[in-house]
Amino acid sequence: MAVSPLELNSEMDLVTRARQGDETALTELYRLHERKAYNVAVRMLGNPWDAADATQEAFIKAFGALDQFRGEARFSTWLHRIVVNVVRDHLRRRQTNPMEAEELDRLTGLDSSEPRGHLVGGRESIIDPVTDGLSAPLLEALQSLDERFRLAVVLCDLLGFDYAEAARILEVQEGTIKSRIFRARADLASYLRRAGYSPTIKPGGTGTSPESSYQQSTD
Repeated sequence: MAVSPLELNSEMDLVTRARQGDETALTELYRLHERKAYNVAVRMLGNPWDAADATQEAFIKAFGALDQFRGEARFSTWLHRIVVNVVRDHLRRRQTNPMEAEELDRLTGLDSSEPRGHLVGGRESIIDPVTDGLSAPLLEALQSLDERFRLAVVLCDLLGFDYAEAARILEVQEGTIKSRIFRARADLASYLRRAGYSPTIKPGGTGTSPESSYQQSTD
């Protein structure tokens, strides 16, 4: 995911102004990164309400710690590292109290035939990001993956981060990302075959074409 020097300078200018209390700069940083941050959370948590909470929590933490951002990485990389850590905290809490997540699903009617997507700030989207472009079997397969593999495949194959930036976000080697992607794709294909589907998931790819390798048929 190549970024021009102009974009980097613009981003750093926004960060500098935000540090000085410029609310317009804070709003612009939020606008630029909200959607992608939310989609990391929703793909990992599988629940739009949990994802909205996690995204808001991540932005609050990030904006409260702007003085700690040194510019050694892109702001988006630093921000998404915070998003990932918040998501991991939510997943740990869910493991501690799994009944809470099940009760939330029941009360909010996530099994409804007409789901509505809720974005941060209370806005609604016509298309629910949980299901946008992904079939129900693939969503189930995605949620079945080990957290490490799911993060890698969400960042690279579904959201379009390149391997290098995903490695920086997750603070691992680029080779680790590649191996996790390979393993995740194999596990997804195996899960779908067991469910009676014929996945077209490809073992190769660069991670720059989100979702294109994850279409299925029921031939």
